[in-house]
Amino acid sequence: MCALGALLTRRGFFDPLARQVHIPQKVRQHTPLDKLTDAFIGILSGVRGLYLVDKTVRPDVALQRAFGRQSCAEQATIHDTLYAAEAENVLQLRAAWRDLFRQYSRASQHDYQQTPLVIDLDLSGERTGRRAAQASTGYFVGQRGAYGRQHGRALAAAYDEVIVERLYVGNIHLAAVMRHLLEDVENVLPLTPHQHSRVIVRMDAAGGRVDDMAWLLARGYHVHLKLYSWHHAAALAQSVRVWRTNPLHPKRQVGLVHRPYAFGHPTTQIAVRTVKTSRHVSYHVIVSSVPPEDVVALVGRPSEAAWDADALILAYADLYDDRSGPIEHSFGEGHQALPLTKRHRRAWVAQEVALLLVGLAHNTLVWLREGLAEGWAACRDLGLLRLVRDVLTVPGYVTLDATGRVLAIHFNLLDPCASSFVQAWQPLLRPHAIDVGLAPLSIVIKEPLLQPP
Repeated sequence: MCALGALLTRRGFFDPLARQVHIPQKVRQHTPLDKLTDAFIGILSGVRGLYLVDKTVRPDVALQRAFGRQSCAEQATIHDTLYAAEAENVLQLRAAWRDLFRQYSRASQHDYQQTPLVIDLDLSGERTGRRAAQASTGYFVGQRGAYGRQHGRALAAAYDEVIVERLYVGNIHLAAVMRHLLEDVENVLPLTPHQHSRVIVRMDAAGGRVDDMAWLLARGYHVHLKLYSWHHAAALAQSVRVWRTNPLHPKRQVGLVHRPYAFGHPTTQIAVRTVKTSRHVSYHVIVSSVPPEDVVALVGRPSEAAWDADALILAYADLYDDRSGPIEHSFGEGHQALPLTKRHRRAWVAQEVALLLVGLAHNTLVWLREGLAEGWAACRDLGLLRLVRDVLTVPGYVTLDATGRVLAIHFNLLDPCASSFVQAWQPLLRPHAIDVGLAPLSIVIKEPLLQPP
């Protein structure tokens, strides 16, 4: 964590926040930005609630210095800052998010000529108490009649980077906020009209209404999603001539719809027939405007598969199945590695600020993982939970100068990944004049006092 703090501080990571976020609160000892920084450090540490900042960040002087802090605010004052935030501050924080994303993300540097960019949109239900602002009953997995809010997210699937984080009322559905999320994506990503044709918007059936798909296609995007109405899907499936069994899912068959619904733009429509019981069969239709050569490339098939009807139809189904990996995995990783989202604030704006800090922490860990992988390739396979637990919480020594700047970091020599840590951190920290090495952790044994004769 000290290595990460020194890296972020030397790169000026917090400068966009300092320039743009101005929470109207009286300053006694710590500024509002200081307290947001302390909350951010706690989130990166994997705290399950901001109250644990007093146990993780506040006693650790070296960690505070590494992040450019001289001391840490109490958790109660951090909560006060969150509740002092106003709607204007949320907009300021989103502007800082946009600047940081454009500077550090790989999605903003995506080569659209090489491959299309897949953007997944989804909602995740987050339970709260019924007294929380704008909490309502809605869809929460396994919790019928529960109160909560919806957590909206747009994810760059290939890079695991969160482009947009949004908070919505608990009874809203993806179809109602899809256009809102995509407009936010356009604000964060510097997309040109030509690049729209190299962006694939992927959603589940909740965002698959006909008018929404027509809106996406009219804006030049490609779509890859399920049709909203299962009645409509069952009717379209009647025109399938040949059903092909998916080798990975024996109870599921796919087939090409020969009388597709006309959207005004060319689309490929694949019917999916799933045997639930001996008497019940469900139907879905995958609507895709993605060209065949892009589909087979995205699922890792050889280019010749674009000319094989069986392989191509299965590739369209597999590309949709891949949607559940990145977006749902990102929600799950956030709840495991950054579980602050499980503790909700009643005030709407306070929860929005906390949600944006958690999303920024998610992206920071993803960017760090990619940077560490340059010197330690195995790091790229670590999830966020293992990254926080096994990489960022390693004991060792931190050397500071008189002003509190980090000069050297030495990891525990006995850690099983000690040599890998040095290989991973050296390329990142040496340009900032920070030495990285190994050192044995010493144990001081105090001799007992001699007993008088």
